[in-house]
Amino acid sequence: MTVSKYRSIADMPPPAPASSDTLVARIRALWNRSFVLSPPDFARGVTRFRNLGEANAAREAATLERMRSRRAEEGDGPR
Repeated sequence: MTVSKYRSIADMPPPAPASSDTLVARIRALWNRSFVLSPPDFARGVTRFRNLGEANAAREAATLERMRSRRAEEGDGPR
């Protein structure tokens, strides 16, 4: 692939048009891949906390638990 240098943006050719079907398929594939690599780690519904500190502690605990489970899946073991 060659590299082209332009003096201004006006000199650049327009990007290749993408059909809406292609764009939708690409977005769907990206969402599916991201869900497989990193599924959501929150429960459905609403969780109420008394204050911001409790909410932050719960988020940190969930993050640590998720990291531990992913390490166990990969076979690295706890660190």
